[in-house]
Amino acid sequence: MNNFKVLMNGIVKENPTFVLLLGMCPTLGTTSSAINGMGMGLATMFVLICSNVVISAIKNLIPDINLTPYSIWLATVVVSGISYLSYLLKRYVFHESGVLVSGIIGGLYSSTATISVLARKSRKASEQEANEYVAAMLLAVSMMFLRFMILILIFSREIFTSIYPYLLIMSVVAAVVAWFIHSRHRRSKDMTDESEDEDSSNPLEFKVALIFATLFVVFTVLTHYTLVYAGTGGLNLLSFVSGLSDITPFILNLLQNTGSVAVLVVVACSMQAIISNILVNMFYALFFAGKGSKLRPWILGGFGTVIGVNLVLLLFFYL
Repeated sequence: MNNFKVLMNGIVKENPTFVLLLGMCPTLGTTSSAINGMGMGLATMFVLICSNVVISAIKNLIPDINLTPYSIWLATVVVSGISYLSYLLKRYVFHESGVLVSGIIGGLYSSTATISVLARKSRKASEQEANEYVAAMLLAVSMMFLRFMILILIFSREIFTSIYPYLLIMSVVAAVVAWFIHSRHRRSKDMTDESEDEDSSNPLEFKVALIFATLFVVFTVLTHYTLVYAGTGGLNLLSFVSGLSDITPFILNLLQNTGSVAVLVVVACSMQAIISNILVNMFYALFFAGKGSKLRPWILGGFGTVIGVNLVLLLFFYL
């Protein structure tokens, strides 16, 4: 009976064609002769045998990393879905919107891309409009905090309950600083809002999703080896380094590995990565605005205030 069960498992339950969808081409394909069909079947058998031999030979060399196709797919779909919603709002609902609305909507999509675009466009702005571009950049930062709150709530409610007060305070602080900068200079009545060019890519494009998935895999591997060889101290350092790129894959990777990393460590690393990313965004804004830009004092003052308050909150968290 056991031998019969093993035989049936190989035919039905563990059949690669049914379970892994391997060899579908020779299985479903039609041929002009039995010899061609037999050739395709033998080729499929050869590939399956060789792949099993290779996997069995290297299985002990593969590190025990918590990375599955499902985790990659889930992270990519959730982030792309939220980004695509803001993309649709910006493209079809607020297409003729002003600078401030562009900062708000763009922050849900990508704060880094939004800040870079606004900084480039500010080169053509008048001195009276300079503060408004900086206010829009800080509103993008404020919305970034809200976007991470949504992502964290989706992936880990345990982490959300620990981090949401800090993220909410950070978002409010960035919005208040943006309002303060915006209120310093009133725009003239003859100034009209210019429509924003669509410089951002569709988040559902294959290239965009592929880049995110690749970064997610890279940060998963880096996080694993950092924890193995450097512990939580190395992970704290990695959180600051991740701010140089897209921090979303790094934070989502932490959220999906909450079983191996303490909750407080995940919260601290997430906050550190966000602060590091804001600092990088400030340098992006300074660079794209130009060397002699009239935005420099506003950028340094506004971003500096937000980063300073965030550092105080991070210090309070450690205490």
